[in-house]
Amino acid sequence: DVRVLFKTSIIGTLFLVFTYGIFIPNNWRRAALVIVPMALAPLVAPSLLGLTSPSFLSVSEEARTFDKITENSLYLVLGAVTAVFGTHTINTFRKEEFRARRLNQYHLTKKLGTGGMGEVYLAEHQLLKRPCAVKLIRPSLSQKPRVLARFELEVRATARLSHWNTVEVFDYGRTEDGTFYYVMEYLPGLSLQELVDRHGPLPPGRIIYLLCQACDALREAHQAGLIHRDLKPPNVFSAYRGARYDVAKLLDFGLVKPIKEEDSAVVTREGTVTGSPLYMAPEQIMRTHAADRRTDIYAMGAIAYFLLTGRPPFLGKDSMAVMVAHARDPVVPPSRLRDDVPGDLEKVVLRCLEKKPEGRYQNAEGLACALSACADAGSWSPVQAEAWWQEHEPRVLVRTIESSSSDQVPDPASSPSDPTRAEVDAPTFGASELEAVSEPSTAGRIDLTLSLGEDETRPERW
Repeated sequence: DVRVLFKTSIIGTLFLVFTYGIFIPNNWRRAALVIVPMALAPLVAPSLLGLTSPSFLSVSEEARTFDKITENSLYLVLGAVTAVFGTHTINTFRKEEFRARRLNQYHLTKKLGTGGMGEVYLAEHQLLKRPCAVKLIRPSLSQKPRVLARFELEVRATARLSHWNTVEVFDYGRTEDGTFYYVMEYLPGLSLQELVDRHGPLPPGRIIYLLCQACDALREAHQAGLIHRDLKPPNVFSAYRGARYDVAKLLDFGLVKPIKEEDSAVVTREGTVTGSPLYMAPEQIMRTHAADRRTDIYAMGAIAYFLLTGRPPFLGKDSMAVMVAHARDPVVPPSRLRDDVPGDLEKVVLRCLEKKPEGRYQNAEGLACALSACADAGSWSPVQAEAWWQEHEPRVLVRTIESSSSDQVPDPASSPSDPTRAEVDAPTFGASELEAVSEPSTAGRIDLTLSLGEDETRPERW
């Protein structure tokens, strides 16, 4: 019976509309974009079927009278409006709950961003009234032992470090509902990724000024037996701390690896390459040997290259193409992309980006010394840093305290993820490809039309 068929389709559509409105977190605009087409489907589908099947059109004429169409349209419109309003109401309650949410002594006030394993919120300690950043592991990942192990490793690794240029961890715990979290210092400022995205490549002196600080933090981590393995512009922050500007801070030790790796075997699956393809060292990709200090030196060189030129050393159509380029292709000298690159700084960057670890600086101290020996090493000072921030980014620094008491709570469905870190199957190369990797091509081909992930590298503001 065609009438029964239409009635069933109306009931089924209303069920889907209400299910979406109740169970899918969203704001009312996004919900309407999904619910309205869903509600129109039972009205439009018979006409489309009639165009392809005249026999269906003749059989369905009786069920598609004006009265029936009006009645069905009324049901669907009321259902769609109710579902959209319900989505708005539920989303409002969710925001109110978020405003009141507390993690022990910490009151969450604003979402700052989303990382590979969790979300980062601006929070305030209830007694000290100090702004801080709280990282929560995603509920969908909290049942995965490998993810929990990585989360704990990040916390413990960061807590072991006390250098001024490493983000400080204040607390770590688990809530009554099973949510894992840890608390860090809140950093007003911008990541190196944001600095370049907003203001273009940095002056050579400023690059040296920031990277020397990062090297100091990296040296402490290496002396503690920790390899970062995920150094990239979003994970190095230029912050305002202790009345000083352009204080470099290392973030996100989620992929840190102890030099003696017995305790971290559960963290990364065998047969996968984990990291950020745009800044990954060849040995991480080829797995020719275990990652060590020189792996981080390569990433530091890639960061310096990005700060000088505004683009990573290698680009490609996808993550695999970029990783193959890191392992095989020669680096285009920064001076070919920017005219005013100092020769001494370019030599330092290119040495960091040597394919073989033996050709790089062997530790962070060696890299820092090489940077300090460059002619532009003293051309950027704290006074210049303060003047730059006051002129170009005054609002970034002013909002640090204001945001801790803000009542604005972002839409939980609108936070961007951070896909710059990828975990992919390790590439397997044939004999000819291995030969090509061992003898880099001299073509030096660059693809300036595609910048993999440049618009996706929005950092967590810790």
